[in-house]
Amino acid sequence: MKKRSFRIYLILTLFWTAGIFLHSAMPAAASNAESGGVLAVVQMILPWITHGVLRKAAHFLEFAVLGILLTGTFHGARNFTLAKPMLFAVLTAMTDETIQAFTPGRNCALSDVWLDAAGALTGAVLLWLIFKLRKK
Repeated sequence: MKKRSFRIYLILTLFWTAGIFLHSAMPAAASNAESGGVLAVVQMILPWITHGVLRKAAHFLEFAVLGILLTGTFHGARNFTLAKPMLFAVLTAMTDETIQAFTPGRNCALSDVWLDAAGALTGAVLLWLIFKLRKK
């Protein structure tokens, strides 16, 4: 069962990471149009949300999911620590921002790497706690 769980988490992690990178490679006009469409829907429920807040929330949430997936992938490993999934999450965040530096109309921001790392840590700790509670 552990091998099956590892494979499922690994495949999901790879697909999720590819999605992050593909979104980073979108030119600014396409990215803004996509998030603008989401913003219109979100503002029906939360009218105070701005485009900037939505984009920052998206960074946090996409990396929270990555933190969950990476923790699931590494959890079965011997000597598991949260440092392992976090290392990969931060490297992914740095790569994500580097891709944006070379994408038309986009820029890379160190603050986004920090935001991504905070999201990944939140997701990683959440799943780690769930694993701990299930073990008892």
